[in-house]
Amino acid sequence: MGIYLAEEKMTNNLSRFVVIVWVFVVLVLTSNYTASLSSMLTVQKLQPAFRTINELITRGDYIGYQSGSFVEGLLKDMSVQSDRLKKYINFFEYAQALSNGSRNGGVSAIVDEVPYLKMLQAKNCSKYFMLDPIYKTAGFGFVSSPFYLINLYYNIYQLSFTSHE
Repeated sequence: MGIYLAEEKMTNNLSRFVVIVWVFVVLVLTSNYTASLSSMLTVQKLQPAFRTINELITRGDYIGYQSGSFVEGLLKDMSVQSDRLKKYINFFEYAQALSNGSRNGGVSAIVDEVPYLKMLQAKNCSKYFMLDPIYKTAGFGFVSSPFYLINLYYNIYQLSFTSHE
């Protein structure tokens, strides 16, 4: 049995070459079609359910934030109702709440400082992603005595010196 309608043996080498090229072209076209179809279906599933925090507020979804953070006041200033805010302590709670979703006792989004959100992404292998816009705040601030800063600089110098050896 062969691939051909007629069960004849091919004796001409040119015919064999043409059939091999034809089979290869059909294989490439089929795999290309399959890849593009699966890509289109996957991209649709990767789209977020919301684009801005205002959509979450309008839908009445729960929004999470870090316990003790200034973000709670920021969210209340954005007219988020207090009963729609949930506070969390660590990255494990963040991940659990995001996995559960707003309808299952979790949250639809976590609002926090960018460094903490990047750590969440790093710990969860990019399972979650950040959406724009990123709201600008006053940022981080540190207050300390000058003696502590001298000690801090010395420790950083020691770390950089020992890491280059």
